[in-house]
Amino acid sequence: MSMANGNSRSNGNQRAGIAVTLESRPERRLIRPTGSLRHIDFCVRVGEFAANVRPDRTPLTLSLVLDRSGSMSGEKLATAKRAALAVLDRMDASDRVCLVVFDDRVDVVQPAALATPEIKRRIRAELARIEARANTALHEGWLIGCRAIAASETEPRNGGVARCFLLTDGQANAGITDPEEIAGEAAGVLEHTGIGTSTFGIGNDYNESLLGPMAVAGGGQFHHLRTAGEITNTFVGELGELLSVAVGHVRLELDGGRDITTEVISEYWASQPHPNASQVSVVVGDLPASEERHVVVRFGFPSHQALAERTVLARVVWSVGGEEHSIPWQEMGFTYADNRSCDTERHERMDSAAMHWVGLHHAERARREATQLSRRGDVQGARSLLEKVAKRIAEYAGSDPELQAAIYELLSLSQELSERPMDAADAKERYSQAQRRSRGQKDFRTI
Repeated sequence: MSMANGNSRSNGNQRAGIAVTLESRPERRLIRPTGSLRHIDFCVRVGEFAANVRPDRTPLTLSLVLDRSGSMSGEKLATAKRAALAVLDRMDASDRVCLVVFDDRVDVVQPAALATPEIKRRIRAELARIEARANTALHEGWLIGCRAIAASETEPRNGGVARCFLLTDGQANAGITDPEEIAGEAAGVLEHTGIGTSTFGIGNDYNESLLGPMAVAGGGQFHHLRTAGEITNTFVGELGELLSVAVGHVRLELDGGRDITTEVISEYWASQPHPNASQVSVVVGDLPASEERHVVVRFGFPSHQALAERTVLARVVWSVGGEEHSIPWQEMGFTYADNRSCDTERHERMDSAAMHWVGLHHAERARREATQLSRRGDVQGARSLLEKVAKRIAEYAGSDPELQAAIYELLSLSQELSERPMDAADAKERYSQAQRRSRGQKDFRTI
């Protein structure tokens, strides 16, 4: 499909009475002779099930990985146990469950098994015996939890949803501890086994710069839990979404050619499936019916002395019942033009609907990055970033109330940082809010 003067929209093949669509909205279509950066808002939508279709619930394979290090003693660990049991109560014999606990040692308390009444009784008894102990082998505990539910030749994937819930209140201080390395491994686990990762950090001592990227790379969700009491609500809330997944392993595939750079502004993990290839794959995750996700991507077009056309391709790929589906590739055309024509387009013909999402996602990205800069002691760098992004959004915000609110929030945060440094609790809350909003996810803590 090629739509040189409008937006691109494609419908996915209907499967079990549901459709997946992609709408692509470029901010502008003209490129300067010296090259330009251009954003596209990609909106992935999952439709409703047809009125005459009553789909079976998607079977779930869940690995519960709980931190039992010394800092979890008392109310935290007791509540984590209750949350695990609340999740278990909502699973049935078509689901599979596994329980792993870790400190500086990892124990598979319950290997992956169907969630029968007998297995539930066994897990309940084992949880009662668990006590808080030593350090935090976070990486090893998570990885063993994923391996415990990975499909094997004798027990293949059932076409359902597979997810690892990792709950911790501390830092990874035993085994592999590098956040970037662990996030990359989470992406690999998702790609090769179909097992997603959701992370639950409780308190003020865990590392959000580790748990946040792990969940993004693993196609799951990151949750900041302020109190032990929020554990159960959040476990059960995300479980409810997993049990209502309509399409799984959703990804946005992009191809602009080798000389066009691709940068995902929204908080989604992007990778190139093949080295030196031009195609980029963006992990969107598992989606229920009647949901949509916006993915804002910035493309860098190189310089060109003569007028020429350039094309960016996009499509959505997803799985249902273990079978992969996709929509046809969309084509979005861009044209090199003189500076005067580009200036006119910028002031008179910019797509306001696209810029709405571009601005919101740049604001969320600025909040995440400013939070990390502040925590590293670079308060001035954080303030400079917030003010720069606020000024840029103001150039195109117009009367858009959400963009105006975003500008106000960025400037307010900059002012707050000038008065006092950001403490650990504030940093975690701001980081999690920005990531959640960028990914279109719900806050289950008080539901």
